[in-house]
Amino acid sequence: MSAEFLSPDYFKNPYETFRDFLSNRPIFWDEKIKAWIISPYSEVEKGLSNSDLNAGERIASASAHLSAAEKAEFSKIISTLNNWIVFQDPPSHTRLRKLVNKSFTPRSIAAFTPKLESIVDDLARKALSKKEFDLVSELSFRLPAIVICELLGIPEERQSDVRRWSDKHAGFSASAQVGYQAAKEANDASIEAEKYLFTLFDDLRRKPGENLLSKLVNMDKSEDHLTDEELAALTIQLFFAGFETTEGLIGNLMIALHNNPVEKEKLLADPKKIEAAVEEALRYDSSILKQSRVASVDLEIGGQLIKKGDYCHFIIGAANRDPARYTEPDSFIVDREDLGHSSFGHGIHFCIGAPLARLETKTLLQVLLERAPKLRVVQDEINYPQLFAVRKPLQLLVENN
Repeated sequence: MSAEFLSPDYFKNPYETFRDFLSNRPIFWDEKIKAWIISPYSEVEKGLSNSDLNAGERIASASAHLSAAEKAEFSKIISTLNNWIVFQDPPSHTRLRKLVNKSFTPRSIAAFTPKLESIVDDLARKALSKKEFDLVSELSFRLPAIVICELLGIPEERQSDVRRWSDKHAGFSASAQVGYQAAKEANDASIEAEKYLFTLFDDLRRKPGENLLSKLVNMDKSEDHLTDEELAALTIQLFFAGFETTEGLIGNLMIALHNNPVEKEKLLADPKKIEAAVEEALRYDSSILKQSRVASVDLEIGGQLIKKGDYCHFIIGAANRDPARYTEPDSFIVDREDLGHSSFGHGIHFCIGAPLARLETKTLLQVLLERAPKLRVVQDEINYPQLFAVRKPLQLLVENN
């Protein structure tokens, strides 16, 4: 991978790199990773909605450097990721998304709100009983972990396994070029997760419940339905999406508020701005820094000829701070007028869990501002995962005054 995406400085603060991209090379071919790097907001927005840029070839491209023997060895993780909706193109994407939409509706999310509020209340009460605590392990990880497992019907005692499976899949899918060890760990995790899920699916067929997985497992077999392999892959994708995006959003938002006390005061004075603050956090420091596509035809992006088969990284973290799109792009402003971002994607691959991520984050922030208005970060050095595409604090020590 290019040095820019491997340096400790990038993992700590990728926005210096992104500023260089936007100012000096907004669209360029990276010979080391054999991919186009595309940063301007306008091109990212158009590119992620362009049907000539496919999602379905991303895993093949990301694993192209692996040997034939390695691809055979890691066939399970490759097949699992290829079954993720986010890595599908029409018509298979349309079919899978339609099936999932039946059980993942705004109405079902709204019906879950009272339960979510109860979960947040319990977690916040336990965390805030301490003078100092790690916001990641106590809140930003725990909340989405409990929520996604509750929605899916995964027992609480398996949450640590779900987290581990999610992290290992992230190590493969969020890398520009995955290494052997990360691929092996992801493959092992995929085998383990699928074995557990197949047993769970059988249990849900014998004893159906009201959770999302039960509804998907027990779809009318006379109509289109998900195979167990597809359903296992989808479940693992929901683990990943539920953990990585929301965990990062909460952690990154709390850091932004700590570093911008004037903006935090705006929220304390007017809690109605909380929803806007969540949107600004999504723009300012997205937990997902890039999405990728593969050109299915020759086409032009920003004046550059993209050839059929070329791999394209659309840099969401750069697009969200493009000065051509935003006033003061590097400033966190909770009542910003030029709202909008690319953090949940665009087009047919717009994140299906976006409403849930927003609701979780808004609900938690409301409670923290009400009960702990002086909560502050006390950790000098914040570490982030060494991944090209995912940004979230691994630990965030806070003090409750």
